[in-house]
Amino acid sequence: MGSPREPMTTSALYRAYTVGVTAVLPFVAGGFLFSARGRRRFGERLGNWGSVESPDWWFHAASVGEVQGILPLLGELRGTHPSERVLLSSTSPTGLDRGEGFVADTRLLPFDAPLCVNRALARVKPKRFVVAETELWPTLLVSLMRRGIPCSVVNGRVSDYTVSAYKRMTPLFGPIMERFTHICVPSSAQRERYILLGGHPDRVHVTGHTKYDAEPRYTSGDTREVAKRDLLPENRRGLPTIVLGSLRPGEESVWFPVCAELLRSGVAFNLIVAPRHMEKVGYFADALAQAGIEANRVSAGCEIGTAPATLLDCMGRLEEAYAIGDLAFVGATLVDFGGHNPFEPAMYSVPVVVGPHISVIRELVEEMRSRGGILEIATQADVRLLIERLVSGEQGLQRVGGEGYKVWERHRGAAKRVVSLLSHE
Repeated sequence: MGSPREPMTTSALYRAYTVGVTAVLPFVAGGFLFSARGRRRFGERLGNWGSVESPDWWFHAASVGEVQGILPLLGELRGTHPSERVLLSSTSPTGLDRGEGFVADTRLLPFDAPLCVNRALARVKPKRFVVAETELWPTLLVSLMRRGIPCSVVNGRVSDYTVSAYKRMTPLFGPIMERFTHICVPSSAQRERYILLGGHPDRVHVTGHTKYDAEPRYTSGDTREVAKRDLLPENRRGLPTIVLGSLRPGEESVWFPVCAELLRSGVAFNLIVAPRHMEKVGYFADALAQAGIEANRVSAGCEIGTAPATLLDCMGRLEEAYAIGDLAFVGATLVDFGGHNPFEPAMYSVPVVVGPHISVIRELVEEMRSRGGILEIATQADVRLLIERLVSGEQGLQRVGGEGYKVWERHRGAAKRVVSLLSHE
């Protein structure tokens, strides 16, 4: 096993990789220029980072979800190391938008070609580099490691879908894995995967996932009442509220027909639909209309109407919805994406519902299941039964929410553990 301080050698596969990404760079860059989102801060993708004061910490997270997951970590760092400068990079402008206010500087990650990476690294000389989850860009990491910059992973996760691919690419990723100073993972299963892929056993630590350290923002009765006024029609605020959070296309086919039928039959409840990606708002608006469900929109400047459904068509409102929910479905579990964070609603004692596709969140779901803190569905019949239980006021659902909350509480503290590890290189 290589030490993080030893000179680094690379394989023929790595050299082939750098040649390949350099060859396709003009085509990839050209593709980005075809969209408004791709053109935003485009020069930074080429490594044109301008003037950047060299940071004590450089954190990288792929996009909004990954940045959200490290915000508790950035907050802990700011509290324990207030004088230290932090740079945040991301592959998406929206990821940088989410992180602004927590860091001193933000930049889009350069394309992983040597020309772009070296141009950026000529501008910035961090004391530490920390990558979130599985954003393992070989050229960037090798370049940093060769410069003697300690590199670490936080919230490390290798999914069921990618573990075999990483294993096949051991000649490319193995030398990188074995030189990480710290690899912080959420579970023992992930620890075993990182060791399998080349991580040094002494440097792979089970710390938990920092996204579970998020503090609930809507804790008082007053803040929840404000959220209800913002998201629900005045004449429906006393009704049970179902939140479909981080919904993916295809999942509406299980929920919308049942909700539409029950609403037509006179069953009274609210439905809040929160797409995972804003570009899918139109898709879900059409799906609601096709199902015959009238929906309000919450865009800035729009007043909430009287419809039974509310479509969240702007960023940053999901936690607000969970805070006023009486039942919360966590998306990417009825389609095969592996699931999103079930603790987002659980920290509000809201009963959490998931589908069968839970590969990304399996250990959390299994723990919640073992304690009676989660509900599971697969079919429209399951949805119907669940809604009937909700509107009947069944007390068992509240117990599920309470047990889910207890599991969330047991997982807190990851950010403090991670900062303690990373601060001692």
